[in-house]
Amino acid sequence: MNNQHHTFDRGAATPVGRLPAELLAEFEAKASARDADRELPFDAINQLKAIRFGASRLPVTAGGGGASLVDVFTQAHALAEADSNIAHIWRNHFMLIERLVVHPTDDAFLAGLRAHVAAGDLIGLAGTELDRKQTGGASPLGSVLVKHGAGYRLSGRKFYSTGSLFSDWINTYAALEDGTATGVVLPIDRKGIELIDDWNGMGQRLTGTGTTVFADVEVAPEEIIRKERLHPQGQFFSSTIAQLFLTTVIAGVVSAIAKDAGQLLESRGRTFYFAPAEVAKDDPILLASLGEREADAFAAKAIVLAAAVVLDEASAVITSGADATEATQAAAVAAAKAKVSVDAIALRAASGLFDIAGASATVRDKNLDRHWRNIRTVASHNPASYKALAVGARRLNGTPLPTLGFF
Repeated sequence: MNNQHHTFDRGAATPVGRLPAELLAEFEAKASARDADRELPFDAINQLKAIRFGASRLPVTAGGGGASLVDVFTQAHALAEADSNIAHIWRNHFMLIERLVVHPTDDAFLAGLRAHVAAGDLIGLAGTELDRKQTGGASPLGSVLVKHGAGYRLSGRKFYSTGSLFSDWINTYAALEDGTATGVVLPIDRKGIELIDDWNGMGQRLTGTGTTVFADVEVAPEEIIRKERLHPQGQFFSSTIAQLFLTTVIAGVVSAIAKDAGQLLESRGRTFYFAPAEVAKDDPILLASLGEREADAFAAKAIVLAAAVVLDEASAVITSGADATEATQAAAVAAAKAKVSVDAIALRAASGLFDIAGASATVRDKNLDRHWRNIRTVASHNPASYKALAVGARRLNGTPLPTLGFF
């Protein structure tokens, strides 16, 4: 793990967090082999920290890029098109910075965390407990904070710790001795924190989505982030950012599929004896299938960026200090609609790639199945059926969307 903090030049000419084309090309060139060999992308994440990719959303006055959410999701899409694992590692970071440090604060600890993010640091998340009941509202946390001298001690075990393996800071949740649930933010190199790379999912193999163990970890009082220290409308909205980020990762994979489809058809040598053209790239059936993949990529990207516009509108209301209840609900609806639509487009595109490529493209050396595996894995985080139900119930009955669970 890399837990060195980073420095930056406020006078640098390159916009904070912008992704150079040559860096994206480097990621793309290595993506297939990295996935096949299960090579964790520490080098790539360090390169992104060096250009302060994770600071793009912070205000310029705080050393960030002042990016809108449309800007953030545009960059995330480009990164996911190059390598969806690398993009996915940043999902929790962009959710958490919106909750913790994007808005101005007089809180000394959060101001210090903001400075570290501005310098390039990555924040990971370890929040899920596999034995915790979720339905009907979250049940008590198994992770506990026990008073110890002037501070506390934290013990617990978490799963789905996406990004934490590569992070400089980690956000988690635990119960105080009176049962109150609270957030905790710690430097990743704190004694007693163990990150275990035991994620064995069929897709997104390189995201560090494994187990985190907190074994009697020392916690200072200021590292306990009670909800009153945060913007009151930030938690629900930041979870919407997390959902749209996942959908953007999927949309980026759809663009990668379209690119691969074109290259495969261009280079395809063999075809069927009953094909309507001797050369595959002149085959009208295959050309139409390629056109469909291009249309899929266009539609998926357009959908996520249209939803990002609604998120920017909600962000503006939150920043103004006005009641953002309706605006954040509208943002969650937009993110849910985007997921329902993009998931369907993406799975069709991942299957359609093989209609263009032919049976020879199913060989393991090409590793083209990674697109379907990655899409299916990301889409499974929060099934589209529940999102569709929530959208329909709000439209017909005015039922508010859930405020927990990446809505």
